[in-house]
Amino acid sequence: MGAATRTSVTDGIAALAAVQKPDPALGEELLAAARSLGASHQLVAVLADAGVPTEQRVGLVDRVFASLGVQTRSLLGTLVSGRWSTPEDLVEGVEEIGFRAVAAQPASAGLDGELFTVLRTVGSDGRLELALGGSASPLEARLKLVDALLADAKPATRTIVRHVVQLPRGRKPIEALRAAQAIVAAANDQVVAIVQTATPLSTAQASALAARLEAGYQRKIVLNQIVEPDLVGGVRITVGDDVIDGTVRARLDDLRQRLAG
Repeated sequence: MGAATRTSVTDGIAALAAVQKPDPALGEELLAAARSLGASHQLVAVLADAGVPTEQRVGLVDRVFASLGVQTRSLLGTLVSGRWSTPEDLVEGVEEIGFRAVAAQPASAGLDGELFTVLRTVGSDGRLELALGGSASPLEARLKLVDALLADAKPATRTIVRHVVQLPRGRKPIEALRAAQAIVAAANDQVVAIVQTATPLSTAQASALAARLEAGYQRKIVLNQIVEPDLVGGVRITVGDDVIDGTVRARLDDLRQRLAG
């Protein structure tokens, strides 16, 4: 993500925080707008073009998205008024603000936990991931599958999962869901830590690990625990781009490489 894009996303986050009494449909409408932008290369190219006067870009948003709410159009106006490193970054930026708006709704408490459950379910079933992400399957069928899987989930969870199925942006479902969960966590001033172990951590171990990570990152940590017996022992922790691999398997792999060398 380029510097221009980071600044524009930050401005969008600030504009969202300033919205008084957000409309319950705000997040869904922003995600719908992201899908519309993602489907029209010509439209997003114009809206992301800093050479087009700002008032023209904002006016175009008002015309194209006239059916959406005032708050949604206002936020879209803020976003298209910014500078973007690439047109695709504008789509990603609208999507992020949409995720954050969904997460901000009072009914979305616990959303990150449900998204992790979906991640774990999809990640452990290759056929399910293929069914959700395979372009050979009609979109309507994939959305019906999402609704069936998440019949008892929060509406916010269904909104986000349905969105990433409709607008994968070249990603596998598991990658898109992981990115969405990270944004939801960030919206709640949290950081997601993926913890992979050979056996489940005890409650005491998980609490101690979370405390150490929170001390290091100065943020509330959400632990996503994944049990992988092949790791043999130890723990692998991934926080954003940081990876701490203290598993037995990693040490054995390192030893094999040294012996082979």
